[in-house]
Amino acid sequence: MKNPKAFTLVELLVVIAILSVLMAIVFPSISESYELSRRTVCASNLRGLGHAMYLYALEGSRRFPAIAQTYTNTSSNLHLFYPQDRTTAPATTGIPSPTVDMWTLVRRNYTHPKQFICPSTNDVPDPAVDTTAYYDFAGMSNLSYGYQYQHHPNRRIIGLTSEPTFPVMADGNPYIKGGITEAISVDRIGPGRGNSNNHPNREGQNILFQDGHVIFEMGPDVGLSGKVSYSVASFSRGRDHCFTTHQPVEGAFVDPGYQAPQWTSPSSAGTCDLGGKSDACLVP
Repeated sequence: MKNPKAFTLVELLVVIAILSVLMAIVFPSISESYELSRRTVCASNLRGLGHAMYLYALEGSRRFPAIAQTYTNTSSNLHLFYPQDRTTAPATTGIPSPTVDMWTLVRRNYTHPKQFICPSTNDVPDPAVDTTAYYDFAGMSNLSYGYQYQHHPNRRIIGLTSEPTFPVMADGNPYIKGGITEAISVDRIGPGRGNSNNHPNREGQNILFQDGHVIFEMGPDVGLSGKVSYSVASFSRGRDHCFTTHQPVEGAFVDPGYQAPQWTSPSSAGTCDLGGKSDACLVP
């Protein structure tokens, strides 16, 4: 009885080549499927945080978290992950902190630290065991989302009766959380298109709006609509840029993406100078 014919070297190479082609076709699809799943979880996180904000507002203030509510901060300063705020209750008239604002939802037991983590990032939930013992997140790696800067005299605190299309939270600011140092005008027309760094290839960002809905947007122009200056009309959709601030005078224009909020380290104060009532800026 003859032995079955063995594969020749050429036949083995052909099989390997075919398998390689199939893997090259299938693996990106699997990877994309995983990312779409993570993106869905991210959107669910933000939707849950929006629900938590509504519960907070219904306590009586009818406004979303804003600890320094007296607007004594005329210089537009802000703290992020400030060490003293971690264990000491921040003064309501001191330098405000959007990260303290967000942690308030955790302290009130409306949400938990894990909900502030986008699964597309390498961030990890805040290590706090007793969440009521703290007033801020431990650090940058424990928070994936940016929150609307609520402490500027040019605009009222967002709450239950605010404009429904105003962005309240989103994937992290690319110029703080993402560490993008390129000029905004250059970044906007580059492959990243000014988007958050949370998702692969900076494809876009999940954004939570005032009325509680969440959309994955392919660009950062998602705020209120209005006129756009001619010099930036080529890359703006005529809506406010949710990650940047106006130049000193807003005039009749929405912010198409001029200046990034400034922040360097937890031990120093940064700035977030809003240009007017229509100006949105999500930090960090």
